[in-house]
Amino acid sequence: MRKTFILWPEYFDSTLPRRLGRRVPKQLAVPRPTVRDILNVCNELSLECEVHEDKKYPRTWYSSGGCVIVMLKEGEELNKNELIKIIASKLVELRTRK
Repeated sequence: MRKTFILWPEYFDSTLPRRLGRRVPKQLAVPRPTVRDILNVCNELSLECEVHEDKKYPRTWYSSGGCVIVMLKEGEELNKNELIKIIASKLVELRTRK
């Protein structure tokens, strides 16, 4: 059975407080990440993923953003928090390269 995780841009948004969905520390967060940013990072990490742009994060239902569904390969032993931290650090790296 393959593990799948739903990743919302709000998890990585430095403009949001934790109570509205940010799941990483401020130093690992970036301002207003998009689904495309997360998709680019997932592609760099060779993760299989799908984008659903019509979905809304429940805590910020009033803003549209979508989500990314990441499917881990058989045998990959990551939990969601580890995956979020890896993607967050790559997002910071991606933003500093621009």
